[in-house]
Amino acid sequence: MSILFLATCSSTQLIYKLVENFILEEVSYFVDLNEEENVLLKQQASEMVLWHRTYMMPSYASYLEDIANYLEEGKYDTLVITKILSNGRILIEKTVKGLTPFASKFLIQHQTIEDIKFIEKQMEARRQERLEELSKPMDILYEKRLKRLTSNFERFFGTLSDEQVILLKAYASATFDASKIRLNNRTQRQKVFLEFLKTKSTEAMLTNYLNKLLLKGYLITNPGYKTFSDTSLNRFQSLLEDMLAISSNIQREAIVSTLRKYANDFKAVSS
Repeated sequence: MSILFLATCSSTQLIYKLVENFILEEVSYFVDLNEEENVLLKQQASEMVLWHRTYMMPSYASYLEDIANYLEEGKYDTLVITKILSNGRILIEKTVKGLTPFASKFLIQHQTIEDIKFIEKQMEARRQERLEELSKPMDILYEKRLKRLTSNFERFFGTLSDEQVILLKAYASATFDASKIRLNNRTQRQKVFLEFLKTKSTEAMLTNYLNKLLLKGYLITNPGYKTFSDTSLNRFQSLLEDMLAISSNIQREAIVSTLRKYANDFKAVSS
């Protein structure tokens, strides 16, 4: 989620600059651009980031403040966590639908056979890189996943208890194959996306297709993926509930403080 991504850095101003550079680098990797197209890309990337700062950051700030309020009131049962995650999905949907028009405006100019072949070649190269990462010994992949999980929770909770670490280890083991499943699903979506580009659709049609592919791609590629996605979300919700259920007052105070800090950062950046 973009909210959590931004919340991993102490300086939201800095992370926005990094995001803009990331967009430029990623698009330049997947699309063969000339000098004039690079200039246009920089302009559209800046417009995209400005839109996100102006229209989404205040919503992100309110979302984090709501979570902080719930925790301060001692409300973190199943109903509350379900509501928090549901509201998070709504924000993701708003973000995607706000950004896809920018992507379509750019992509509509790159629907030639040559463009599509280049994109396909780069997608396959990136896929092979990811497959190589996932082919490492299971113990190494497990430790890497557990380390990332622990780091993410410690960012909000502070020092974790032994019981909380046990929960994270169990979760890391239960979701070990999730990365491979997501990679396979992403590969399927990329293939249908490239096929759609070949139709030389209008900008509006491309935007609608991207929204459906990104938000409900299982309707296009693999209906069974929705079950995996729902199961993954439910499993994460259970982890979050269990982690909070055994959290200390100090940990919850730390979470509230961190959430409010990020919310204030977001409000400052949006203005």
